[in-house]
Amino acid sequence: MAVDRRTLLRSTCLTAASLAARPAWAAAGIFRDRRKARALSSDTILVVIQMGGGNDGLNTVVPFSDPAYVAARPRIGLAGSQVLRIDTRTGLHPSLSNLYGYLNSGKLAIVQNVGYTGADMSHFRSDDIWEKASLDPETEPTGWLGRALDQIYRQNAEAIHAIAEGDSPAFHGDYVTTPTIGGGAPSGGTDLTAALKALFLPAGEANRDYIGHVGKIALADSEIIQGAIDAYTPSIRYPENGPALEQVAALIFADVGARVFWVSQIGYDTHSNQLGDQESLLQGLDQALDVFYRDLVAHGHDQRVIVMTYSEFGRRVPDDGSGGTDHGTAGPMFVLGSRVKGGFYGAPPSLTDLDPNGNLKFSIDFRRVYASVLANWIDTDPVPVLFGDYPTISFL
Repeated sequence: MAVDRRTLLRSTCLTAASLAARPAWAAAGIFRDRRKARALSSDTILVVIQMGGGNDGLNTVVPFSDPAYVAARPRIGLAGSQVLRIDTRTGLHPSLSNLYGYLNSGKLAIVQNVGYTGADMSHFRSDDIWEKASLDPETEPTGWLGRALDQIYRQNAEAIHAIAEGDSPAFHGDYVTTPTIGGGAPSGGTDLTAALKALFLPAGEANRDYIGHVGKIALADSEIIQGAIDAYTPSIRYPENGPALEQVAALIFADVGARVFWVSQIGYDTHSNQLGDQESLLQGLDQALDVFYRDLVAHGHDQRVIVMTYSEFGRRVPDDGSGGTDHGTAGPMFVLGSRVKGGFYGAPPSLTDLDPNGNLKFSIDFRRVYASVLANWIDTDPVPVLFGDYPTISFL
C-alpha cells in the first residue's frame, strides 16, 4: 500500500512538533542538507491567530449605547464609562488598550459582523468550516491555506512555506506539508526514533525509501526551526498569557522561508464568568500583539507582516444567567499591520433584526476576508482556493 505523505507526517508527528523529543543523532547533524528557503526576505507574511472557543464579539467591539444591548446583558454588559470609546455608540473592550491605539493610528482594521450562511454552533464543525473555507467540510479534505500554498509552491513543495502551532486542517493540502510546533507532539513519551522504527519495520521496499525521505525532511525542518528559536533574543518581553507570537517572531527574523504562521489562544468558550475570563484573554491578546508589532518594528520587518484574528463563532445576544453567553453566530475579525488601511469595515450587527434562532445575522462572509488577504497580501488567486469569487475588502 502506498504511503500518503500528509497522512504519514500527521500520524507519526514527523514534524517540528517533535522538537521536544528530538533524538541526539538529529541534533548532531546527520541530516545536513538543509532545504533552502524559497521565500525572499522581502516577501509578505501572514500570521493567523485563532481565538479558540468562540469569542464574544459584542463584548469585544461593544455597542454600549444600543438599548437592545443594555437590555439583553444585565449581568455582563459593559457601560460607556468602561469601554474605550470610538464614537457615541461603539467602544472596544477595556482590555484592548493597545489595539485601540493601533486603530486610532490607522494600523488596525476591524471587519464587523463576519460569519456565513447556516452557521453551525458546534465547535468542531465550525472550526472545520473556517479552516477548510467550505460549508460542507465533511467532504473537503483540504484547507484554505493548504490549497493556497499548493497553488503557489507546488513546484517546490518540500521547502518550508508555513509553520503552524498544532495540526490545523487549514494547512492540509495535496503537495505542500506544513511543519508544526507545539500542540501536536506525541504523548506518552513517544519520540521520533520510535516512530521511525514503527514505520520502517512493517514497511515494504516500495515505501521504505519514501519514508526515509519524509523523515529526512522532517528532521531538517526540526533543525532549522529549533535553531531559529534557540538563537532568538526578543527585543521586548512577551506576555505569558497571550498567543505564542514570540516563536513566530524568531522564525520570521531568522528567514526560515515561511510566509504563513498559525497560532492559537484558547479559552473563549465563556458560558460563565465571562467578564473575568474574557478580560484576561483579551488582555493577553492585546499585550502579545503589541509586543509582537513593536518587535517587528525594532527588527525592520513590520512592512512585511500582517496579523489576522478569527474565532469559530460569536456568542448569543442575551447573557445566559450564569454570567456568560451561549454559542452564537457572527463576530468581528481584526487585521493589524503597518500597511493595513485601518478603520471599520462592514455594518455593525443589528441586535433587534435577528435570525429565526435569535442570533445575529452576519453581513460579511468570512471568505471575503480570506479573499482579501490572498489577493492583496499573499498575491495569489483566491477563486480556486475558496471555490468561488468573493469580493475583496479594501483594508489592504
